[in-house]
Amino acid sequence: MADLLVFREAPLTRLLQPDLLARLSGAGRPVRYADGQLIHGRGDDKPGYSLVREGEVRLVKPRKDGDELTISIVGPGYGFGEATLFAGAPRAYDAYAVGETVIDQIPKPAFERVLDEDPRLARAMLGSLTRRLYAALGLLDDLRSLPLPVRAAKLIADMASSAKSPERIICRQSDLAFTLGVSRVSIGKALAKLQDDGLVRLGYGEIAVPDARQLEAWIEARED
Repeated sequence: MADLLVFREAPLTRLLQPDLLARLSGAGRPVRYADGQLIHGRGDDKPGYSLVREGEVRLVKPRKDGDELTISIVGPGYGFGEATLFAGAPRAYDAYAVGETVIDQIPKPAFERVLDEDPRLARAMLGSLTRRLYAALGLLDDLRSLPLPVRAAKLIADMASSAKSPERIICRQSDLAFTLGVSRVSIGKALAKLQDDGLVRLGYGEIAVPDARQLEAWIEARED
């Protein structure tokens, strides 16, 4: 599963010229994490930027009932930790390695040296963050104007476009509910409608899209 707010967006490493990417990666040190190992906890106030070199990272929000909600899963080339650098904010989520994972951990002073000395990094970061904001505003606009089944379908279509196989999109219904700001019961009803219409197939912890074009056409007809 790709980041819920950066679907169809190129990872940061694709936005950087090879020399700048080498310099940014070299400003930190590679750290290897085992599958399921905690990378950082929610509330950690140590600033720094984490750039995924190998594997994946799952960002989750723990709940009071002991459950957790997956906010996003980011893979090679994507980074996280911008809020600690630019807003002085603590980590908002727990981060866990998915499989064997290697991350270039770049401390704030080292990151800022590269940022100050090469304006290309600032432009790339600004572009990446702006696209995330644009995606978030799109979700907010959909919340105001579209019924839940259509909003759910749009999110699933985006997930299918970035998944390795639309036949197996790893995503729990609770994660969709959190992203769309609704209850599990509401998202369950919306997904049941999409399944009844033949647009998705529901499985345990996963969703399949039999025909991506059919799903896109269904969405377009209801956005007009």
